[in-house]
Amino acid sequence: MGPNMVVQEIRKLTGTEMASKESGRQQDYISFRDIWAFLQRHFLILALASAAGVALGALYIANTEPTYTSIARIVIDREQARIASQDASTGTIIIETAEIASEVEIVKSEAIARSVIKQLNLTEDPEIQTSSSWRSVVRGAVAAMLSVFDPATGEDAEAAGKPNEEDIMRRTMAGFLGRVSVRRVGQSYVLEIGYTSTDPVKAARAANAIANTYMQSSLDAKSQIIARGAQWIEDRLVEIGRQAQEAALSAEEYRNSNDIAQVGPSGLDQQQLAEISSQLLAAQAATAGEAARLATINRMLAGELPDSYVGEALSNTEINRLRADLGAARTRLEALQTRYGADSEPTLAAKSEIARLETQINTELVRIQGVYRSNLDTAQAREGLLKEQLDAIKGSVTEKNLARVQLTELESRATTYRRMYESVLQQLITTLQKQSFPIGDARMVTAATPPLAKNWPKTTLIIPMALMLGFAGGLGLAGLRDVLDRRISSGERLSRELGLPTLGHVPFTRFQAPGAKGALRFVLDAPYSGFSEALRGVKSSIDAAFPSGGPIVVGLTSVGGGEGKSTIAANLGQLYANEGLRVVLVDANFKNPFLSIQAVNAGPKAGLSVYRGAMDADDAPEDKHKGEKRAQLEEAPILPVLTVEQIRRAAHPGHRFGHLPALKKKLEELRQDYDVIIVDLSTFASSADTRAASAYLDGILLMLGNRRKMTVEWLARALATFGKSRVGILGVVFNKRKTRPWWHPIARNKLDTGGRHAV
Repeated sequence: MGPNMVVQEIRKLTGTEMASKESGRQQDYISFRDIWAFLQRHFLILALASAAGVALGALYIANTEPTYTSIARIVIDREQARIASQDASTGTIIIETAEIASEVEIVKSEAIARSVIKQLNLTEDPEIQTSSSWRSVVRGAVAAMLSVFDPATGEDAEAAGKPNEEDIMRRTMAGFLGRVSVRRVGQSYVLEIGYTSTDPVKAARAANAIANTYMQSSLDAKSQIIARGAQWIEDRLVEIGRQAQEAALSAEEYRNSNDIAQVGPSGLDQQQLAEISSQLLAAQAATAGEAARLATINRMLAGELPDSYVGEALSNTEINRLRADLGAARTRLEALQTRYGADSEPTLAAKSEIARLETQINTELVRIQGVYRSNLDTAQAREGLLKEQLDAIKGSVTEKNLARVQLTELESRATTYRRMYESVLQQLITTLQKQSFPIGDARMVTAATPPLAKNWPKTTLIIPMALMLGFAGGLGLAGLRDVLDRRISSGERLSRELGLPTLGHVPFTRFQAPGAKGALRFVLDAPYSGFSEALRGVKSSIDAAFPSGGPIVVGLTSVGGGEGKSTIAANLGQLYANEGLRVVLVDANFKNPFLSIQAVNAGPKAGLSVYRGAMDADDAPEDKHKGEKRAQLEEAPILPVLTVEQIRRAAHPGHRFGHLPALKKKLEELRQDYDVIIVDLSTFASSADTRAASAYLDGILLMLGNRRKMTVEWLARALATFGKSRVGILGVVFNKRKTRPWWHPIARNKLDTGGRHAV
């Protein structure tokens, strides 16, 4: 039966299948407590890795030659820069980010580097020449190997590999550019040009040389561009002047050939047509007005408008006088009619006067009618004359309009060439002015000076970084160790992989009394210590696994020796006895009978006595009153111990392994007299007696004291030694114990005192 089958059987017997699943689900989340536990477990690795990182950082700082970086600052002039655009809303010159990035690349270009190298004679600088790349190292090694195996080939290779001036310059530029740094300061137009060297004076001199070379190259490039632009503009100006002259001559020749007279902005015929058209419209309006006045006076004379008058009548003094006399006569007639009657002589004379006045007024109106008729005839004659003139001019204008369209096109072309000529002429003047006085795009803001402090290595940066890298490496090693480590470091792993529940963790405790005497009854000497609290939790787990009312037989075993099972067994017995239960300890460790030795040698001092039969059960307290009485008589309960010798004496003399049947018989007898029977077993991994005796018990507690030295696979193989025996493992108790040196007497005798734990 393999380890997996045993584990499955253990899960079925102990009912821990659901607990294992629940524990697996709980492991899906990592809490701060898990992180803190991880750091505590691997504190030594993390500390050593961090210290190693700091040591390597300090070693790097000590062995690295300090370098200095000197910085010169230049600014791209916003008002004079050629690479600029203007904001339409504010008129501000704006330099684009891409243009600034282009200037940065120009500063780091090989042309600038070549000029500075020649200026400072850096091809002979040992600082740059000694810094070779891995390619040159490999090339030199290959040449050396060839010279060793074949001198002739080596000489050829040396001659072929001997660098010429261009190779030296390329190598120097590579080393030089590796020390140059150019960056934009924020969002400003300022560029920082830095150079790194082991000599601060050399760094400042190189940075200033780069800045000056860049500004001079910018001026030279601008001068060359302006000169080429001026030549091109001049050639273009001559060509455009010729084209403008040809266009103007073509327009004039076409105008003369088509007899198109030009007066002002329009032609002469067009002006005449416009004037006659306006005169004709005025004549037509005058004719209409005269006709309207004549029609009005005709209606007045016909009697259709008896009380109406025309304008000439209103302004005629004679008519106005006659109308006044007519008004006075009518007034006098009304007075005479009232006074003398309608048929009287004065009344008739007045009527005759009124008729005379009306006749005179009508005569004046007839005269005005004649004037209106004469005016109408004059207006009609003038209108006819204007119409004849308009028809004559329209004929000639229609013929010239078609020619005028082509003339307009020729004049427009001539005007365009003339404007182009003037624009190009202005550009030529501006370009010639710039050529005579060029303005650079950049100017120096701050010249580089020798730096006072080194740039690298920075202790304040390297040491914390080395510490962080060391700590990170330690975390990696610790994580790898956790992944590869199969030791039983926690109860969660044991529950998850083997399905064994954890009943408690006994802390490290330093017992008050020396030796095993104080260890076997420590739960009574220090009832509120961590050791006692842990064992009380284990006792509660044991009680929950069995129904109340019947006797229980619990065995304690371990995988290896020195796990503290005997100490735990004695203290568990003291807990049960302190509650008034009948308890007996059975020492079934036939190889190392620790409890038997303590019961015989220490006796009541260790809280133990040799089992004397049923009388121990009679002396044991059976109820609360007896427990109180015994507590008054004795300081603590004395636990009877069924020793190994007593079991062997009960065995059949002729049977070599008769102690196992005797143990089984004794356990059956003890079930009748005791409530709790605690059996101290040997290590089951190396003892066949323990594996056989496990079948006689109700449950087994597995003690693990050396869990950090035991893997899950090793424990599974050890559990597989039970074979097909129905083993009821209640759970695992972790006992944190202090490892004793090999020369310790208890360690030599493999006698476990439960470990020494700090209270």
